[in-house]
Amino acid sequence: MLAAWGTLSASAQTDRLPDIRLPFPPDSTQLEVRTTNLPDIKELHYPTIDGAPVLKQPVRIDGSRREIRTEEHGLAYPTLFDWNRDGKPDLLVGEFLTGQSRIKVYLNTGSAKKPKFTGEWFYATDVNGDVISNYQWCCIGIHPQIVDVNGDGYPDIFSGQYYPGVVTWWKGGEKGFEPGRQIPQLGYQDGKEFTVGSDEPEWSPDSWYYWNYSSARLADFNGDGLPDLFVGGCGGYRVALNIGTKGEPRFGRREFLFHVDGTILHTRRKAGMHIANGLDFHITDACSQTAHCYLNPVDWDGDGVLDIIATDEYTRPGEYGVYFFRGVRTDDGLRFEQARPLFLATDGTKALPGCTPHIQVVDWNGDGVQDILMGLSIPTINGFEGATDIYWQWIHDLGLQSPGKDAGEALQYYGTTEEFHAKLKEQEFLKRYLIGKLDDWKYATLRHRGFVFLFEGQANKQRAVAIPMKAEPCEFEYDKPAAKEMKLPKIERKPVSCHAYIRHDDGQWNVCIKMNTTGNYHLYTDNRMNEDKEPVIVEITLPEGIRKEGELKRPPIVLYGANEVYDGKQLTFIQKLEVEPGLTGTCEVKVKVSWQTCSDETCLPPETYEETCEIELP
Repeated sequence: MLAAWGTLSASAQTDRLPDIRLPFPPDSTQLEVRTTNLPDIKELHYPTIDGAPVLKQPVRIDGSRREIRTEEHGLAYPTLFDWNRDGKPDLLVGEFLTGQSRIKVYLNTGSAKKPKFTGEWFYATDVNGDVISNYQWCCIGIHPQIVDVNGDGYPDIFSGQYYPGVVTWWKGGEKGFEPGRQIPQLGYQDGKEFTVGSDEPEWSPDSWYYWNYSSARLADFNGDGLPDLFVGGCGGYRVALNIGTKGEPRFGRREFLFHVDGTILHTRRKAGMHIANGLDFHITDACSQTAHCYLNPVDWDGDGVLDIIATDEYTRPGEYGVYFFRGVRTDDGLRFEQARPLFLATDGTKALPGCTPHIQVVDWNGDGVQDILMGLSIPTINGFEGATDIYWQWIHDLGLQSPGKDAGEALQYYGTTEEFHAKLKEQEFLKRYLIGKLDDWKYATLRHRGFVFLFEGQANKQRAVAIPMKAEPCEFEYDKPAAKEMKLPKIERKPVSCHAYIRHDDGQWNVCIKMNTTGNYHLYTDNRMNEDKEPVIVEITLPEGIRKEGELKRPPIVLYGANEVYDGKQLTFIQKLEVEPGLTGTCEVKVKVSWQTCSDETCLPPETYEETCEIELP
């Protein structure tokens, strides 16, 4: 196989151009290839957790004919489900691909007590025969949870999404899974946009951070019999209560989970954090120091109280990969003890090879004892050769990219070998981007691939006993103002800003108008409900040879008191254009936007924005 990739070796240093043959062969042509030099897992130590399963040394799950792995961007999200209803659990593995991320199904050819797999797979499909997938454009894959969302007795599939925080439910039934549907969430609807640089605090539903990287799981947080939404990601470890019904779930505001001592739930926290009601703070610094975090709510120790097993990116010193939070009943509801690593290496070094562990608690062999399936991203080079020299190093310290941004994938976009060499000569920074602090071109072929490991559990003779505790006051409470006004330099920002520009996408010309609002200012639709307000009016004047194609695409709307307004702090209006064939030169497009904005306290006079945009036609 190396012939298809080149003849790289440890002696091929970066003082000369790399001997890499591009383009690389597609993964779909290499399904029969097995990875060489895969790592053996170190001997692990499991800190004592009363009542929790006693875990065995992890083993890699493999197929008799093909290797069980995910390619694409190298993340793996395993779980179990009897796909073909033969009474045996099958292996499902979610993968990550920029675009539609899908679920691989490996049928169990063994028994319910001793699952076995050939390694042959197919993609999970719904009742219409369409592949089950959800859109991910960065950093997170489809992470299926098998759960009965609506209590009808049929298992469903559930997963979160990178942006804008949609959670999707594939409803199960007698004939299989229905096409995915979004479960409604307070503060979000299709088309609503969020701005990274807005003045909204990160914990606000109008903030980009609140919604981004929504890794998601369902469990009953408050004991009302309804599944609630647990999320990780940029907004930290949070829960949104189910404010819908058993048959039609709907989730409320995402609010922080807390420790018994009142601090926001965290695995790692930046020293010196200042957290106070009503004030903004960087949530990842308070919760995990990475946005790439997941949580799995489960009664791990069997005491009847919900616990959490959480994971982080596992790319830098100080990260343990997998953590346990023991749940505690308190006078303020469910709280959690401080995080503790679920396992450690007995030699005190990095416990797992690679990075980005993703876990699911399952019963692998039907013995009634909980087990753990873990997806783990393992680095490979030269195609399918294990990168043995860096298995046990932190990729952050090496300056290497996370899965999804690997050099071996990036090279696919550099064309031929000659084009790649030319870019290396032109762009001095490219070497560092591709191989970080390493000094061997073999790492330019680095790809993370996802593998599945099993931690089999054994019954624990020591039982856990749930002991109620008194909770300390929470360090942060929603809907409470800041204790005092912070005297910061005042930055004057207009309540509404407007900007028009031309965008050319895949041969389609568009006029785009971006409008941003601050505070609680809002903009009105052209609706009879808003008779006493000036709505947003967009006028576009086009030159000869260019005409409008279809209607103006407007942002989503929402009721605000007795008025209908546009939903969100960032609003985008788009008008498609049709250009006559043969038209050349510079064409001017005139845009005029008028509006009136009001806050909860006041209404401002109508305003007008005018802009002349240019279309450069060849």
